[in-house]
Parts: sequence; structure tokens; C-alpha cells
Amino acid sequence: MKKRIMIFCDYYLPGYKSGGGMWTIVNLVDRFCHQYDFFVVTRNYDGKGDRNPYTTVKTDEWNRTGNANVYYFSPKNLSRQVFADLINEIKPHAFFLNSIFATPVIKFLSARRNKAFADIPVILAPCGEASAPGLAIKPFKKMIFLRYAKSVNLYRNIIWKASSESEKNEIKKVFGDDTDVLIAPDLTPKTILPGYAPELKPFKKSGSAKFVFLSRIARKKNLHFFLERLSDIKSEKIELMIIGPREDADYLRKCRTAAEKLPENITVTFAGAFPYTKALEKVCESHFFVLPTLTENFGYVCIEALAAGCPLLLSDRTIWNDIENHNAGWETSLDDYSMWNKRIKECVKMDDSEYRSMSSSARRYAVEWLAKPEHAAATAKILEKATVYTAKNVTC
Repeated sequence: MKKRIMIFCDYYLPGYKSGGGMWTIVNLVDRFCHQYDFFVVTRNYDGKGDRNPYTTVKTDEWNRTGNANVYYFSPKNLSRQVFADLINEIKPHAFFLNSIFATPVIKFLSARRNKAFADIPVILAPCGEASAPGLAIKPFKKMIFLRYAKSVNLYRNIIWKASSESEKNEIKKVFGDDTDVLIAPDLTPKTILPGYAPELKPFKKSGSAKFVFLSRIARKKNLHFFLERLSDIKSEKIELMIIGPREDADYLRKCRTAAEKLPENITVTFAGAFPYTKALEKVCESHFFVLPTLTENFGYVCIEALAAGCPLLLSDRTIWNDIENHNAGWETSLDDYSMWNKRIKECVKMDDSEYRSMSSSARRYAVEWLAKPEHAAATAKILEKATVYTAKNVTC
């Protein structure tokens, strides 16, 4: 009989508006469903900007969604007692938490602290929330919570999952050097755009370029920074398509205002959120992908863009720091405005022959990266560590 893993997270399928964190959970389930039975406990809506309940699943009861059993709780059932009842029903061998600050995670940890269920191993993936830029968003609220959490030992005996060595160091800086941190890259599908062909990419004329931004419109993603850099481009023809859900209404207004002030040679389209497949199609129709993020523990969308043949124009706050060596894009310091302008102009100046060579390199980088077996193997070790030491009172 398979061992059971119970996941607590903010959002899950059929949603698509909450970003890469949700997709890493989907891919965790899909890659390991042959080995474990997964039970996901999540909200019954798609994201911070879309709180309308799903109509295709049943709320406050178990559903079969893809390769997981999923409980979509209503706001009234976001409680420690409901979570404890679900846990005692399923009797999992391990838990997987996808955030430090998500309310479902905090409710779960509070129920655990109150001994509402058996003491079972817990894996927690903070998804970049322990980084300095991540903690700088609503810092006072997070500082108060972390003080409380440490005072009551809320994170005792946690197995922390970092996506990289840098995130491991960030976790230890916040939670202590003796924190148990294992590294495993966030999981992707085994293939992305398997039907991709170079002919899908648009013709690249020197003097013009199509950029695409695909992410949540939130301060962390730093879209406004790129719009400001575009204001210095006075003659070259640039199209920027912005794909993603509104997460912060004030920040969206700030970005729209910046876009309206751009010169006439620059066209900006706020396209909104698209389902996964449609979003990738739009990325494929663009020349370059841009993400000037303030912090990214992994950057799921970066591997998607590379798979779509889009060279990357990134900040230096991601793990994708070798793309330039592979002719697959650039990472540039957010402090170096002139270099951002130089990179943008390089993209625009590129002709079709040069672009197709770089686009092919981007696609090749993605295909080779996705094929590396060590990524899934690292996650397998973490799951095995948690499930091997299951409390004795959990029975199959």
C-alpha cells in the first residue's frame, strides 16, 4: 500500500492565477503519484485577485483532481479543528507545506502545536519567503508573526526544503544555523511544450522586438521597474505584452500609469490572466521574456519561457545565473539602469538570423535542464526522509 502525503497550500488546480508555487505542487503530485497517495487541502478559489468559488469542484468535501485527492475548503472551514479532523481521517505518513505565511499553513501548524493529531514529519518549502526582499514586503506584520512563531516553537522539528544553496542560507539566517534544510529544485513537468517547433517563433526584424512578462502583477515581480527602463527607449519599436492576474490593485494602477507615459514607439498590452496552455502560446509568440523580479527562490516561469524559445532578460535575483553562458539570455543587476537599457537595445537590434540562433539555445537549455534526473531524485530523498520516520501510531 502506498504511503500517504498530505499537502496544505493556498491554491491548487483547477486554478492557474496563483503563480509557480502552485505548479510545483502539481508537478510534485504528478511525478510521485506512482509512489505516494497525495491529499491536498486548499482554498476553493483561484487566487488573491479572484475569490469566486470554483464551479467545477465540490466545496468542503474530497474531490479527485488529476492525480490527487483534493479538499477545497470554504472560508468558514478554514479552522484548526477542520484541519485536525481531516488529518485524523486520512492518517498521513508525512505533511508537505508550501509557504511560511499562508493562512492554511499557519492554521495547520497551530493545530499541530496544540497536539490535535499525531506527531507526523513535516516538510516545509518557504518558496522564497525567507529572503530579504520577500521579508521586506509587509515587513512589520511578518516580523511580529515570526517573533510569535519562534516564541511558541511553531516550526519545531520541521524538514525545510530549499530550492537552492542561497535559499538554504536564507532559511538558516531567519530560523537558525541548526535548522534542518535539504536542497531540491522546484519540480517541473518532464516536458514543456513537447510539440514546440522553431517555426512557431515570430520573425525578428532588426529595429523592433516583442517582449512578454508572465507573472502575477505584484510588487515582488517588479514590473514597474521594466516599464521605467522602457521610458528611455525613444526610437526603437517595442511591444510588451503583460500576462498575469492582478494581485495588488494599487501596484497595477502604478504600472498602468507608467505604461501610459511611454513614448509612442512603445506599445504595452495588459492582457490579464490566461489558462496555462494559452499563456505558453502567448509566450511562444514573443521574442524575449522579461522578469525584473526582486526575489525568486526558483522562477518556474523562467524554464517555461526558455522552453518556448524565449531568451530571458532577468534581474540578478534568480537561480538562472548561467543563462548568458548558454546564449539563452542575460541576468542584470537592478542597480545598473544603463545595462538594462543596453540589453533592451541589444534585443531590439538583433536580426532574425541572430535571434533564431539565440532562441534555439534557449529551447535547448530548457530541454536539457528538464531531462536532468537529479532534480526529481533530490525531492525523492526529502519525501523518503519524512515518510520513513512516521510516528508509530499512524497505520497503513
